[in-house]
Amino acid sequence: MLNLRKLLSLSSREAWLLAQAALLLPAVRVALKFVTVAQVQKIVDRGLRTPQPLKTSPQATARIVRIAALRGLYHFKCLDQSLVLRWLLGRQGIDARIVFGARKQDEQMEIHAWVEVDGVAIGEDDGVNHRFSPLEELSPSISN
Repeated sequence: MLNLRKLLSLSSREAWLLAQAALLLPAVRVALKFVTVAQVQKIVDRGLRTPQPLKTSPQATARIVRIAALRGLYHFKCLDQSLVLRWLLGRQGIDARIVFGARKQDEQMEIHAWVEVDGVAIGEDDGVNHRFSPLEELSPSISN
């Protein structure tokens, strides 16, 4: 859990983003048990119709989502985090996309999802797009 001192050091905007991420992450996880990623994406896109003005950088927003994902009672996966991060960035008027990648590591296939803004991976270690071969972009035009 995020300790109280760190929580109190967040700006009001960061605290608001943390609260949203903390609520959205479990909602996305539950939704993905019942519907496809593309259907969740459509729901996310509906929430982007009235963007709020940009107040937090994409990297700072990603950091807040990561805190909510890793410091709560449940550790959320990269797909959950990517969907929430894309939604929070979109609400700030930032055009972001979710990228899926795969790699073979020690005879195991690994998959990963991340968010990019202007071709730059947000909230990821440098070179994620070099370690994982991009498979497909999840875009609003995907239909099921």
